[in-house]
Amino acid sequence: MSANPGDQTPAPPQGRAWLWFLLAGTACAVAYIVLPQNELTNWIFPAVNTSGAVAAVVGLSRNKPRNRPAWTMLAAALSLSAMGDIIFAGYDVFHAEPPFPSVADVLYIAAHLLAAAAVVRLSHHAGRDSMLEAGVLTVPLALQYWIHIINPILQDGGNGLAAVLVAVGTPVGTLIVLFGALRAGLSMEMRKMPARLLVAGMVAWFLPDAYYAAASLNGTYVSGGWMDFGWMLMPLLLGAAALHPQMPQLNVPLHVSSNILSVRRYLVVIAGVLAFDAYAAFTANGPARLVGLAVLISATLAAIRIRRPLSDMGRRATQDGLTGLPNRTELLRRLTFALAELPADGSSKVALLFCDLDRFKDVNDSLGHAAGDRMLVTIAERIVATVRDNHDLVFRLGGDEFVILMPGATDEDTDAVAERLVTTFTEPIMIDGIELFPSVSVGVRTTDDFRADPDALLRDADTAMYQAKTGGRGRAERFDDRYAAEASARLRLDTELRHALANDELVAFYHPEIDLVSGRLYALEALVRWQHPERGLLPPDEFVPHAETHGVIGQLFERVLDQVLAAQDGWLAEFGWRPTVAVNVSPRQLTDGRLVPSVLAALAAHDAPASALILEVTETALVDEAVLTGTLAELRRNGVAVAVDDFGTGYSSVSRLADRHWDALKIDRSFVTGIADDPAREGVVHAMLALARALRLHVIAEGVEDEPTLAKLRDLGCDAAQGYLFTVPVAADEISRMIAVSPEWNPEAVTSAA
Repeated sequence: MSANPGDQTPAPPQGRAWLWFLLAGTACAVAYIVLPQNELTNWIFPAVNTSGAVAAVVGLSRNKPRNRPAWTMLAAALSLSAMGDIIFAGYDVFHAEPPFPSVADVLYIAAHLLAAAAVVRLSHHAGRDSMLEAGVLTVPLALQYWIHIINPILQDGGNGLAAVLVAVGTPVGTLIVLFGALRAGLSMEMRKMPARLLVAGMVAWFLPDAYYAAASLNGTYVSGGWMDFGWMLMPLLLGAAALHPQMPQLNVPLHVSSNILSVRRYLVVIAGVLAFDAYAAFTANGPARLVGLAVLISATLAAIRIRRPLSDMGRRATQDGLTGLPNRTELLRRLTFALAELPADGSSKVALLFCDLDRFKDVNDSLGHAAGDRMLVTIAERIVATVRDNHDLVFRLGGDEFVILMPGATDEDTDAVAERLVTTFTEPIMIDGIELFPSVSVGVRTTDDFRADPDALLRDADTAMYQAKTGGRGRAERFDDRYAAEASARLRLDTELRHALANDELVAFYHPEIDLVSGRLYALEALVRWQHPERGLLPPDEFVPHAETHGVIGQLFERVLDQVLAAQDGWLAEFGWRPTVAVNVSPRQLTDGRLVPSVLAALAAHDAPASALILEVTETALVDEAVLTGTLAELRRNGVAVAVDDFGTGYSSVSRLADRHWDALKIDRSFVTGIADDPAREGVVHAMLALARALRLHVIAEGVEDEPTLAKLRDLGCDAAQGYLFTVPVAADEISRMIAVSPEWNPEAVTSAA
């Protein structure tokens, strides 16, 4: 399949003023060369050069580039150069011999300095690679210039120091300008026509300057020759670059995405090298010419030989092997260019649409990876067919993740493409005779900020995609800054929680459960708290859900269990008995084969009986048969009691309760609150208690906060209660104080749930 319908980055609708200007100016330049020299034709030269300065000013005003200072300096450089040409034309009009150096030469030098400043400003973000490539092209020029011009001038030393400085300084300045232009153009890979015009204009500036420097000193320069044509091409090419509608996009990317040498950049560099080899070969004499020709032929053959492997390596490095789409590396590279080409007025944006197939793993697991690959190829074709023709680029990051890059897009454009993606994906795909109905979740991220970080934009689009999945899948979600804040908070929480586990910042608090018949202590429920070094004591709701989803809930449970058993050891040593403690277990842990061994190992390490421990699980655990007959059954066989926590809030069935895989249940506070005044709530709790009695389960009511509620629970025959009426959750030392002042909490009164 085609790698992409938009392999060439699209240009905005192009005006043709730059082309007509270039053609008309070139025709005038040719006329100047071929027509006889007279007072009229002599003014063609300064007129053409002045038109370049005018075109630069017009382009600067019309296109409003983001890098306005650079283009302003370039327009000023062309203006100074044009003023120098007018002065020289004046010498011709009055048939005067211009001095060397003259006022015009001073203007030319000033023009070179301004042009050098302009290209430095234009290319100051260019990376090391483009600097090396520009050096490859300009160093041979510098060497040739030294051999054929500078060295002879310095050896001759005629016409005075000022003349020598002007003769040397002018082409040296042009060489610096050419280096900067090449660096900027290569960093943009000559992708835009203004970059090509800019570099060509600098080349057209350098060559006549170099020729003129030598010819003026040895007296061989004659106006009206083909070197003058090069001087006229320079302002025409630079003026055309300024007029071109893509001129505002001529910005060096702020972020270097990769160091891959593209074929385009390779061809530019190698063509320059071969041109210099050819020049050296044909300007040499005798055996040196033969050696030069041999080097030229060898270098040409080597360049031809390297091109195809280089192209293959570039394709493998930037293209997905399955779908033929560009990959992540190419996405980041193209994204850097798209950001650099954003207009200064915010009239368009760069958009990323991060697409992830929903439940694609089910396809691989059920039909195999070969079928999954065929489905991915079909999906890739659908995405390519969905985007804007000749505008958008589609990339495959890997797996079932695709990204659409939309340069020069509006919010309406991105919404339309996202909507087409979501709707067209519902059409079925036939794989191995099985009809599949795929869906896609899309995250949309747009920006008009050319300074935006490409990796951050891709991460934001990914975040928005996950928000789309969270919101129901098969939908598109636009990135919101709060998503980034939430993601940053999750990352920070994950780091801090792992430090908390390593630094023993997690502490167990205890909430008593009181027997309603005897008033004795039934058990203590251990509730974890986080003694955060900056935020103080944090409740479990702020970190336990994160621990469950990020794979550290097992470590957290082991820390709490160890603290609980250590606290029991202390109470045993101080009071002579070990209160039973209930510890909460996450449903995620119940499918972990390490849970039972870790619990039994912890009990053995503290020489504690299994009856000293109750594990509380939520109703979610009742759904999985493997959990019931495996983990919970094994715990109970080893004497560890199991209680169902927050009963009534989940989706368990009465048949599951009847399976008798637990010893107690805790009625959730949502049913207990208001029971004294609400007959309906009283009826629900009465039914729960009747069910528990029929199944011989111990019942604990949660959330008891007042005496009427406590009295009603006693009347209904509830076994135990827990709530703020008795106490808030407290630390282990406070439990020690309670045990000391509560003689009714005696060891004979402790009822094991086992």
